[in-house]
Amino acid sequence: MVFRLHLRANAAFAAAGPLLVVVLLYVFAEEVGGGPDGYWVAGTAKAVSALMFIAPVVAACAAWEAGRLRRAGVAGGAPVRGGFRIAMASLSPVLALGLLALLVSLVGVRVGMAAAPGWPEPTILAAAVVTLCGWLAVGYALGVWLPPAASVPLALVGGYLWQVYPPALEPLWLRHLTQPARGCCTSADAVAAGGLSGPALAAVALAGTAVAAAALSRRAPRRGAPGGARSVLVTAVALLVASATGVAAVRAVSGLGPDAVAARSADELVCADAGAATRVCVWPEHERRLDETVEVVRTAVAGLAPVGIAPPALVTELPHQAAQYEPAAGGEDGAVTGGAVTDGAATDDSASGGTPPSTGSPDQWTITVRAATSFTTDDIRAGLAADLAGALLDGGSRTPAADCPADPADAADQGFQAANHLFAWLAVRAGTEPQEARDRFDPQLWTAVGAALDGDDAAQAAWFRATLDRAGCAPR
Repeated sequence: MVFRLHLRANAAFAAAGPLLVVVLLYVFAEEVGGGPDGYWVAGTAKAVSALMFIAPVVAACAAWEAGRLRRAGVAGGAPVRGGFRIAMASLSPVLALGLLALLVSLVGVRVGMAAAPGWPEPTILAAAVVTLCGWLAVGYALGVWLPPAASVPLALVGGYLWQVYPPALEPLWLRHLTQPARGCCTSADAVAAGGLSGPALAAVALAGTAVAAAALSRRAPRRGAPGGARSVLVTAVALLVASATGVAAVRAVSGLGPDAVAARSADELVCADAGAATRVCVWPEHERRLDETVEVVRTAVAGLAPVGIAPPALVTELPHQAAQYEPAAGGEDGAVTGGAVTDGAATDDSASGGTPPSTGSPDQWTITVRAATSFTTDDIRAGLAADLAGALLDGGSRTPAADCPADPADAADQGFQAANHLFAWLAVRAGTEPQEARDRFDPQLWTAVGAALDGDDAAQAAWFRATLDRAGCAPR
């Protein structure tokens, strides 16, 4: 029998234009397009988040196509082909629409990424395709049981609510059953395994339930009479698969928090030396800015060492909270080996010559780099100063000043003001031009900082230690 597919008669043809427009508007919205920063795992997760629009439309189109078969009375005839082949003949354009929409979303995200070494994350895409197929089956099952006037809006609205409503519910892991890689990722994150296997298994469970429902319907096209042994067997197997995968899906996501993320491996970092004792590491998507970052760090170390802030062993984009490691000593290829880095402070004998004693400087600094050209060298330097200020203020060796005000509110004001002074001073010592810092910070704040910067290194070191102590008056 010759089979001809008439695309214009398929619901996917009518839905393609509006769906692709919605996907593009979503992808290029500021809050969506501004995140990946060249990191393909984050970019792929952003692209598949468009499933909140794609999956309901695919389900609605599948429901419409099943309704066409229902109205045509195919189940009442004597079909030569089996029920699966008949269904896929109508649903293949719908599935193609869903895949096309995912591709458009991925291309849109890539256009918004400044630089993107590597390729889209295949595991996230695979989980998205499985999710799409699950909703295709759900829409078809609704279509064989209900007329289009009920099945299409139910698939569209129900599918959309399934995607967007669970994040408002407790427990938190419920949201991870609906969409792959939900909440992924910042540059320091990788997607959690449960964030991929959970929604994929949930989609298989939905598909199994849909297959069982379709097999029980007398209006579903099939070869042979409905209700026979074959239909019973298909129903039993489909329900068994749905039960097993549903339980597995819940177990896969039950340990996840609000975001399906895990710490990114330090093995991915690309490193270079910024001096005899300091190594700088950035993520591979920021590798083209590594030399620029090294110069920022080298300038900062040179400016801060004379006032008692010892050079760190490591300056990295890897957060302190993540798994830590010891950078490889030397090596021309910038590779990093695993190990452990202590979070302790540098000792006083790290200072040399006339350098003032170290004030418990952290031996690991964090730095923020972005691939976008709008993120300038000054932004890298300001981020380094801000992160260093935070590390110094949170350091275990910091003790409050002896003359903190007795009133807690006054003590907090003094502490926060001292912290702001410290940040501005660190920014200038790290290489920011004084005039630029003066323009950036509050004039009243700059009065105290500018006076401190007029002193020599010994005077500034004493001012730094006193300001750090005053910052301890603030509650932590």
